[in-house]
Amino acid sequence: MLRKEHEKLLDTKHLFQTKDLDNVLDVYKIHKQQLYRLDRSEFLLKEGIQHTKLTEKWIKVNNDSEVNFYSNAQDAEDNEYWFEFKFTFKNGKIDKKELVTGELQTSKEERDTINAMWDTEQKIFDDYRKNSSSYRLFSWLEKHLQKMTNWARNKHQLPFELRKMAYKKSGRLKKDPDALKLYKDV
Repeated sequence: MLRKEHEKLLDTKHLFQTKDLDNVLDVYKIHKQQLYRLDRSEFLLKEGIQHTKLTEKWIKVNNDSEVNFYSNAQDAEDNEYWFEFKFTFKNGKIDKKELVTGELQTSKEERDTINAMWDTEQKIFDDYRKNSSSYRLFSWLEKHLQKMTNWARNKHQLPFELRKMAYKKSGRLKKDPDALKLYKDV
């Protein structure tokens, strides 16, 4: 399926994206030809020294589906590659694997050329921003008018207690007790 030089770019820990599974940003893995989904039904959390992380509890996915995976990778010479795969699953097991695309996206030379163009353009733009009186004037105006807009927006917000009273009277608080959470810190 893959050429030898491409296999080296995609190790077993390489992450891929897909739009073909649930639209909830779940995490999936393929292990021993079987599709698994990270279980987030309960908040199984481990307290870490610096942060909290999800525990590794995986659920087998036993459905028939066709999934397109895609990712980019970079080799040791900083060349960028694009890969797309199509996997067919029968009852959650891999039935068929197909390489859709595996191509050099941008070579190091192309990337260096693009970066040089970007640097040149940004220098010209920065010089203009620094030396143009009208640009500086309107930038200053934008900044101060934005501050005034934010100030005015904060001055005409509905008071929290008024909103709370209206929600109680309409029955919204009974139906949705969390309705005011959005406005608590405002």
